[in-house]
Amino acid sequence: MNEKDAAHFSTLTPSEKILFVLKSDADFGGPQSAELLCKLLDMKRKNLDSLLSRLCLKRKIERITLGTYRCPGDHRTPKY
Repeated sequence: MNEKDAAHFSTLTPSEKILFVLKSDADFGGPQSAELLCKLLDMKRKNLDSLLSRLCLKRKIERITLGTYRCPGDHRTPKY
């Protein structure tokens, strides 16, 4: 992530950070396991699970399999 993206990333809400990572074309982006998102975003698993659940209910993300998420229409291979 370049300095401009890093500065922008630091101003995002936790939900926006999840969406940023899942939508990103960078090496760290694309479909992710919840475990990997926890490490990448430095979040507690319970908090992350709550945010992922809310984002799924709003149809902003999809659960591919248990604990793996992506943005709708993204068919890249998930990262575990």
